[in-house]
Amino acid sequence: MAKRKIILILALFVLIIGAFSLIGNLLEPPKADYENDVVFEKIGGDDFLNVTIKHCLKIDERDIPDGSFSTSVGKVKYYDAKNITYVDLFGNRDYFIIWKTSPDNYDWFETNESVNQYVSCYLTGDVEGKCFVEYSYEYNSVYGVMVSTAEDSISESELIYKILGLDPEGFDLAYSSTQSSYDSYSSGSGSHYHTVVPDRYTLSRTDPGAYYDHYEYGDNYEIDNYLESEGFD
Repeated sequence: MAKRKIILILALFVLIIGAFSLIGNLLEPPKADYENDVVFEKIGGDDFLNVTIKHCLKIDERDIPDGSFSTSVGKVKYYDAKNITYVDLFGNRDYFIIWKTSPDNYDWFETNESVNQYVSCYLTGDVEGKCFVEYSYEYNSVYGVMVSTAEDSISESELIYKILGLDPEGFDLAYSSTQSSYDSYSSGSGSHYHTVVPDRYTLSRTDPGAYYDHYEYGDNYEIDNYLESEGFD
């Protein structure tokens, strides 16, 4: 009889420990797994501009009302946006906002130009973050992302080249580098709006001066012959 009581007590003790462990797991904040977790979002549902944050876990997505940020280049408005919340390996929570909208909502971009244009800036005021907005003439749409840096200090280059995966050959840093892009569009407050450098062939025909600025002369005979025929040497 005493032996049976001991077994029952031990079994009850194991059940209690298991219950506390289960409750603790339920109450413990979620954390990302280094090997398996990654946050990936297609802005606007297509593949023009994507957000990739490795070693993080998405925990929430919701539509948010239209609004704006105060940034280093003035107010940046967003429309039909989504707020994506995620956690890192340590359970720290942060978020980013993405949107795709009509270029009619902005007066920054020269939509009669057959070239993509972008602005890169940082937030000012109460919210800490980095912002990138790009106009695509192929899609006739504006794509935007604001990444909060409340928990993780993300540089401009990390946002553009790592999180957005853009090519350094076509996207210059706007405020983290003294190097400027080959052309810019101004909204009246300064030349913060940069064009995206296209391929060599297109660039040689749309902006020969920019071609010389970005590529070595004399390494592509087809392009070189064309430029010479147009009076460039």
